[in-house]
Amino acid sequence: MRVSYRKGLAKAVATIAAVAGLAACGGGGGTAAPDGTIALFTWVGSENDRAQWQEFVAAGQKSKPDLKVSIDGPNFEDYWTKVKTRLSGGDPPCLLTTQSARAQELAALLTPLDDLMATHNIKKTDFDPSMIEGMTVDGSVRAIPYDAEPIVVFYNVDKFTQAGLTPPGATYSRDRFVSDAKALTSGGKFGLGISPGLFPALAHASAGGSTWLANGQLDLTNPAFVNDMQWYFDLANVQKVGRSPEASTKSDEIHQSFINGDVAMITEGPWNYGDFAKAVPFQLGMTVVPSPSGAPRAMTAGSGFGIAANCADKDAAFAAIVAMTSVDALGTVAGSRGIVPSRAESLPAWSQGKTPSATAVIEASLGNAVAQRTTPTWNQVETLFTRYMSEGFTGQRTAADILRTIQGSVSGG
Repeated sequence: MRVSYRKGLAKAVATIAAVAGLAACGGGGGTAAPDGTIALFTWVGSENDRAQWQEFVAAGQKSKPDLKVSIDGPNFEDYWTKVKTRLSGGDPPCLLTTQSARAQELAALLTPLDDLMATHNIKKTDFDPSMIEGMTVDGSVRAIPYDAEPIVVFYNVDKFTQAGLTPPGATYSRDRFVSDAKALTSGGKFGLGISPGLFPALAHASAGGSTWLANGQLDLTNPAFVNDMQWYFDLANVQKVGRSPEASTKSDEIHQSFINGDVAMITEGPWNYGDFAKAVPFQLGMTVVPSPSGAPRAMTAGSGFGIAANCADKDAAFAAIVAMTSVDALGTVAGSRGIVPSRAESLPAWSQGKTPSATAVIEASLGNAVAQRTTPTWNQVETLFTRYMSEGFTGQRTAADILRTIQGSVSGG
């Protein structure tokens, strides 16, 4: 699955053919099929996606041998629209997936799980607190998280060493980050690769201690968030440690620049660790997103399993979730797929094959983290930010001006 943030925009509505094709593997109006199979509707954009969901099921079967789960759904981009249509049709699935960033958007489709958690002796404290918070809407948990991915900064250890810099670890201050990035910028190569879109900016704002929401509502113009966003824009225009991305820039292009050694650092999710480690011709380093004090304050992104509100056998569906999110199951998938598991006890499986410093960075980040939260209007926010971001990075407009424009457009003010 390992979906990058750049794939977060829903694009299309479900077609009649898609709905008809998926209905065949439902479970009789939200119940299990005659052989006990429970239908999971999720994002399945590739065989790799399907293989990972099958690994969750296989891992769950170790504690629940009779577990049977069918898997269907559209690609990630289309999922957020098609899931709504899918549940309004006949023979709906019982299991759904969501991200913490989209839990509020799908809240009406998802069953509150608190009573089921109590019945099955599942505690909130069993899982990463930031992800449980992210999966909570109106005071009730709507999904059980299977991963908790703190956004990090990957870096080229060789370039740091060659520049006489000490590679950062589980702490990193903004002042040191900027100083390092300046030292690593020369000859057409930059200290930082700035990825397009709002997601990496939010990770840096979170590290700064600000938020873009107030009581669950969009609040882009609060002074703390504006200041953090201006600091981020200034990395290109004032500090000149990175090149401004354009609206047409793809995240893969920034990834390739990092692999090629054209940029020394990049803000990304830890799900990229394995791919980077295989591709780069240098020693790969990983550190926390820099904060004013240097102490880690991460933004986590992650997903989880929920139960459709119209599922007829919610207890059976929850039993499936319990099996697929057990300590052993998450450890199995973390080891094979590289997800950072939502249970701390499963983290050693992720650490296998990685440096001790990488594990220390993940542990430090999760020790003080907040989940990425959004609003039902987030697609519009993302689209407008992508349109205006280059004006901020080049200094044509201030963060205050851009954020005020976006807030007004989305809120109708």
